[in-house]
Amino acid sequence: MEPINLMSMNTSELKVFLDTFDHVFSDCDGVIWTKKPIPGAGEFFERMQQLGKTVHFVSNNSMRTKQNYEDLFEAANIKQGFEKLTVPSTAIAEYLKSINFNKTVYCVTCPETMNVLQSYGFTCKYGPEVGTDLYTNYIQYLEDDEDVGAVAFDSDFNVNLPKMYQAITYLARPDVLFISGATDRYVPLKPGSLNLGTGIFTDIVSEEANREPTQLGKPGKLFGEFAMKRAGVTDPSRVLFIGDMIEQDVGLGRATGFKTLLVLTNNTPEDMKAHQTLKPDYYADSLGSLVPVFNNV
Repeated sequence: MEPINLMSMNTSELKVFLDTFDHVFSDCDGVIWTKKPIPGAGEFFERMQQLGKTVHFVSNNSMRTKQNYEDLFEAANIKQGFEKLTVPSTAIAEYLKSINFNKTVYCVTCPETMNVLQSYGFTCKYGPEVGTDLYTNYIQYLEDDEDVGAVAFDSDFNVNLPKMYQAITYLARPDVLFISGATDRYVPLKPGSLNLGTGIFTDIVSEEANREPTQLGKPGKLFGEFAMKRAGVTDPSRVLFIGDMIEQDVGLGRATGFKTLLVLTNNTPEDMKAHQTLKPDYYADSLGSLVPVFNNV
């Protein structure tokens, strides 16, 4: 089935569409804001609540601090946005807590993810941030540490060969957990350029260690289920998930059983329709473009 443009629906069709879901889960970067709020996004969520829908937020971005998120939600006129937000750092910490994990976590993560893990009482190990100039000295990064019981990857934009050597060494032990947060192989920095994300390095370690990580970021089903649990939602078929990335956002929707709405911040309609395996159920130019549409319902 080809994606449906919500802008092309008449009032009767929009009412049928609204009856298919009770909860809205939305990505943040590229949907609510880029460098500044995207016009109309806050009004869209307000309208959804007026129509009786609950609103929650799900992002792969663990790099932002609580204050940074709160400032962005406030700028977009969204109240209590951070309280309704699920990110990989929280999912990783809650997952480890749920299994009574009591060893050291080796973090190939952004600083904020490590801060969250430490706030939950976990011991973290990280680095080295810089390797040696002489290649033969890299043997030191092949030394195991029996205290390490988990390797976590999540948005470390300072990833390097020493960290990857160390991660692969720890993962050689089958009892060491392998966890990934954000899986983004590419990030939307500059159109027409190759903008690698950190997920590509997680994939390299996964291949070399011959281990598949537990995915606690988009598009992992476990992450979607964790977001549902935090929101008190039990039926994924009654969720509309909104995102701007096909692999991460539409992928999460498909994995978890959500309906999906793609906003075309970082994709053209041609890109969307040409994707071989993932297509959203619905699409629109932006959330702001839908405000006058739903105001007439």
